[in-house]
Amino acid sequence: IAVNADNTSKPQAWSALATESEDGSAMFKTYRIESKNGNKIAFEIDLSNFSRALKVLGPFPSCGVHSGCVHLCFQTSEQAEMATVKLSKKLGKAFLSFEIIIQSTPMMTVIQDIPIAMMSVEEQQVLLEPDIGEPSVRLIAPPLKSLSNVIDRLKGLHDRVCIRANMAGELEVGVETEFVFMNNFWKDLEAPALDGQPAPLKDPSQKASVVVDGAVLGKVLSSYQLRPTATILCMVDRMGQKILLWHLFLGEDTVTYYLPVLE
Repeated sequence: IAVNADNTSKPQAWSALATESEDGSAMFKTYRIESKNGNKIAFEIDLSNFSRALKVLGPFPSCGVHSGCVHLCFQTSEQAEMATVKLSKKLGKAFLSFEIIIQSTPMMTVIQDIPIAMMSVEEQQVLLEPDIGEPSVRLIAPPLKSLSNVIDRLKGLHDRVCIRANMAGELEVGVETEFVFMNNFWKDLEAPALDGQPAPLKDPSQKASVVVDGAVLGKVLSSYQLRPTATILCMVDRMGQKILLWHLFLGEDTVTYYLPVLE
């Protein structure tokens, strides 16, 4: 799932949902996808319409995909007992169709058709998650709830937030202007290992700094409501290239936010 994937001037969000998990919490209970494009099917959907349909289902769906159709078996909320979702075509237009069985007396079936725009093979080929290479700094972030509270206070002082970090586990978040100087500090943050490699040595000289829009950062940090099991903060600051990303682990699923950097 990608949001603003074709617009680097806006924050991008990329989410990967696990198809299998040991505890049975994965999105897909059973699945099969078939297409002429290497068994890949992609489409664009309006998030507000999609969100309204999902609210009926509750927070913990599991589903399967069969021959280009998505079959979801939801045991999620008191109202929705099961839902089937499939790609459909009506009057020449493509839809993501929800058929939701709601517990009631008598039992009710609700059908919602969400218009979608199918993506061509060529469009899918350019839909690629940004490749930032090796981060200048990567740290396991403090709890997002505490960071969110800090950003809420800083936004009242200025719209730009400065973030500095180094591989010694030090993080600094604040506002610096001609009239206001306020910083918040964290230390002894862990540097995670990547791709099975050992954790890097602590090195205060390996550092990075970026300035981002405080309102945008605040929206990203509100993801603490997803209750991530861990969050990795990555920063790139080299040869004029500056990138800030937050990588959230939600059990077997992940969400990565790429934030535009102001300076």
